[in-house]
Amino acid sequence: MQSADRIQHLVYEIKRSPQAFSGDQVIALAPYFPGAQLVLILHLLDNHLFGLKCNQAAQLLQMIPVPEERLEALQVIDENLLDPVNRFQLRHLFPPNLLPQVNQVLAEARGQSHIYGSITSSRVIFLIDTSSSMNIEFETRCGQHFNRLQYIVHDLHKLLHHRVQPQFKFNIIHFDTHVHRWKDSLTLATPHHLKQAEHYLDHLEAKGETNTYDALKVALSDKEVDTIYLLSGGEPPIDMNIVLSDLKIWLEQRQNPCVIHTIAFLMGHTSDDPKPRKFMAKIAAMTGGVFRCMDPCTPLHQEFGDDSYSDDSDFNDDEFLDFFQERLRDVPTQLLENAGLPTKQQNTSSPTASTNTSC
Repeated sequence: MQSADRIQHLVYEIKRSPQAFSGDQVIALAPYFPGAQLVLILHLLDNHLFGLKCNQAAQLLQMIPVPEERLEALQVIDENLLDPVNRFQLRHLFPPNLLPQVNQVLAEARGQSHIYGSITSSRVIFLIDTSSSMNIEFETRCGQHFNRLQYIVHDLHKLLHHRVQPQFKFNIIHFDTHVHRWKDSLTLATPHHLKQAEHYLDHLEAKGETNTYDALKVALSDKEVDTIYLLSGGEPPIDMNIVLSDLKIWLEQRQNPCVIHTIAFLMGHTSDDPKPRKFMAKIAAMTGGVFRCMDPCTPLHQEFGDDSYSDDSDFNDDEFLDFFQERLRDVPTQLLENAGLPTKQQNTSSPTASTNTSC
């Protein structure tokens, strides 16, 4: 399979499935895209790359032999690091002449939330399930004990304290049997508002049912929001197909599009019921969001190779072509040319350029 074809297949799979890629999965994928192609793949994965430890980042960077391309890869993945405290260990992978740039990238790296990933939008609603299912307790790999809600609050504290920009606007909406807003609208992340939000989070209680239906309806009524992070530990008490059907209507009624990233937070889960996962994955897929399941019962993604891709890939589908070109929009031209993919100039000057490449 040619590199351009392989890249198209990967982007097709990203569009087809909202599933996030873990650090281990990206490392399994990386050998199929040598050198500069790997830099391109890291660009294309964008917010589908969910969780990368510094030792995994080092493995990826070592697969890129050209130091300048290695630096570009670091600039792509720096916000995906789960353990940014270890980030300066990556300095030894670069020659002395690049160290000033490397040091600047590493100094500015804020890292990634264990639950929410990298927050790239500046207009966000955190939609949090606080039903009774969030009282379920579990033990982390480090031996710490939390219930689900405690862990979520702990992670959101760190995100708000360390990983938001001054222009960031947000709201917190939590739901049990009823829906509760922290603020009536999106609020600027000033130090005062962040302190208020942390105090609000500390007083959340897990009780009642999982009213995902009304929670989504309330969140989407905000005209300013463009990204919602829906986190839930269960399934709604009403038919999930009704939720999905009405969600489609609410999305169509909006003047501005809204992406919904979903997290099925099922730690401490003792059954392997696929329904909550499928429900959350469908919500993400409907909106171009990313789905992640935090559950020890969930298997890893498939191994990657030429036989890993769908047999029914349609690269001439207009919807796929639009998606593919959008993914290429912020990728450096040189990387596209090296991989035999249409550049931004080709996309602008020739409407058929990407169609021909996709055949």
